[in-house]
Amino acid sequence: MGTTGISSRASTGARIAVRLAAVTAGGLALAACSFLDWGFMDGAAKAPPASIDPSPTRTIFSLPRPSIPGLGLGGGPGVMSAAERQCRAALKRRGVQFVDIAPIRDSAACGIDHPVKVSTLARGVALKPAATLNCQAALAAAEWLQEDAGPAARKRYLTGIAEVRNMSSYSCRRIRGSGQWSEHSKGNALDIGSFKLKNGHVIDVSRQGLFAMRARGFLHAARAGACDEFSTVLGPGSDADHADHFHFDLRQRRSGYRHCD
Repeated sequence: MGTTGISSRASTGARIAVRLAAVTAGGLALAACSFLDWGFMDGAAKAPPASIDPSPTRTIFSLPRPSIPGLGLGGGPGVMSAAERQCRAALKRRGVQFVDIAPIRDSAACGIDHPVKVSTLARGVALKPAATLNCQAALAAAEWLQEDAGPAARKRYLTGIAEVRNMSSYSCRRIRGSGQWSEHSKGNALDIGSFKLKNGHVIDVSRQGLFAMRARGFLHAARAGACDEFSTVLGPGSDADHADHFHFDLRQRRSGYRHCD
């Protein structure tokens, strides 16, 4: 092949290179114009052309931002905390029947942010009338019934508990003879007046006669077991106000002291 063929090929290659350079330069110029039009270069908040969808394209890397209550990522006032949700999950695992009700705010000292209305303390064990409590108090009551009072009844009466009588749950009041607000004012306390067994027998929470050994044994065991679940336990013999019922609450004391009387 002669010198003329080599020159022809060189000329053709030069023309191709020039064309590629022109195409590349045109692309860069278009990209630069797009950057300016979209406001990336001069900081202007210009809208994209109407023909371009401004929404971002989703890819496997475009994961949704998590919504975490209390951390400013979707949370806000009135949003239930993780602890409240976990408490409700624990109630369901124990077979407790309850419904969430509207927040209660009767005064600056009285109310429940996330109250529950509890109608059973276990499967087949009614709480009558239904009690309005905060979730933590409801869970403590369910644990006490299932782990302490229930077994105590089966041990002494060979049958389970069918119904627990609620004498008081949430109530906006002070402790009698004191300026201090009762734990009832926060839905943090439950008063129990009697137990009805599955065989129909009723055990009142009161001082039992000398020969009511089974009833006394049951009430003593139920009361003692409550000290494992609650921080305050009162009942017959504590004072005149608690002569006919158990009072259980979750009062928090700085020392961690539990008052079991």
